Amino acid sequence: MRVRSLHWLVPVFGLVVSAQAQPPDRSSTLRITVVGQSSIHSDLRKSAPAAVAQARKYLANADVRFTNLEVAVASRDAAVQPRRNAERVDPEVLDCLREMGFNLLSLSNNHALDLGMAGLRTTRDEVARRGFGFAGTGANLAEALAPGFVDTPAGRIGLIAMASGALGQLSPDTWAAPDHPGVNFLEQRKDGTLNPEHVARILEAVRKAASESSGVIVYEHNHYWGDRQGSGLPPGRTKIISRFETPAWQVTWAHQLIDAGAILYVDHGDPSLHGVEIYKGRPIFYDLGNFIFQSPLSSIGLDTYGPLAYMSAIAQVEFQHGRVSAIHFVPIVLSMNDAAGSPRGVPYLAEGREARIILLGLADASKQFGTEIRIEGDSATLVLGDK
Repeated sequence: MRVRSLHWLVPVFGLVVSAQAQPPDRSSTLRITVVGQSSIHSDLRKSAPAAVAQARKYLANADVRFTNLEVAVASRDAAVQPRRNAERVDPEVLDCLREMGFNLLSLSNNHALDLGMAGLRTTRDEVARRGFGFAGTGANLAEALAPGFVDTPAGRIGLIAMASGALGQLSPDTWAAPDHPGVNFLEQRKDGTLNPEHVARILEAVRKAASESSGVIVYEHNHYWGDRQGSGLPPGRTKIISRFETPAWQVTWAHQLIDAGAILYVDHGDPSLHGVEIYKGRPIFYDLGNFIFQSPLSSIGLDTYGPLAYMSAIAQVEFQHGRVSAIHFVPIVLSMNDAAGSPRGVPYLAEGREARIILLGLADASKQFGTEIRIEGDSATLVLGDK
């Protein structure tokens, strides 16, 4: 399998790489595995080899293996400026993700600028050096909008990635512009509507990527969680309990992206599982929560997001002739303390009643979208019917 990491016409290390258009090939079976976001701050090959070994197995049969890289990386000698409460993360975490099996990454999220603009550049360079397909940030708006590609036996698969919300970390000066580096950003305006300029250019990028590939995945990192509400108890828990609900604007937006040509939409942001929808034969994962959660706050034991932040599921998706033909869910639990040498926030396969509770929650959240999920032991299958 060959990974093509950037884009339509993008400079990489002083060279120009041109991705020639290929006619869509939907005759072969395409397998895509998507997981929650990866806030990975240490090399799990050293501290949690059992988790890495499990990941290699459940990712092995997919053509595309996707996660969101929820950190900025830079070597110790790189001239970067960590912002408050941010950590310099060693690029070896990328080697860990690669060994787990991942080949496609989003870089668009509220931690993309943890090491400043220089860190955004070093992250892109380190990811490209390791052969990942990636998208979502860039030296300018065109680059941030451009797709990353992964070449598979079923054809070239693209990724368009964006971030929305988290204005405390993604202020307008971090948004990519024609002459300014940053994140591909989608703004929700004060009246609750999406910025029409942002919408138009993202939809056009999806259409173009779809025309030049066998399928395009769209990723969104959403921090528009609604108003503060809730008791905040236990002490330290976020008051934004509306984050557990999928907002109506996001449903409309996901449908627009599918209509523009996306074969799959996946979201992270709120660290908990949301529902799944099948729209026009294409899957929408409204939030897959966490896959790896080694954030600085969680590492010191702060209970910011509660136990749901440590429960998630892996979605294994199969396409036939451009339409979803099967979706299988594998539940995972994240370690909640540093025990037996394994750090907090590391994914392991869930078992028994714990696995069932995770899958029951996913099934319940999906009912509002007319989606039935059938639980079978420690895993589950989405019932497609005539969707």
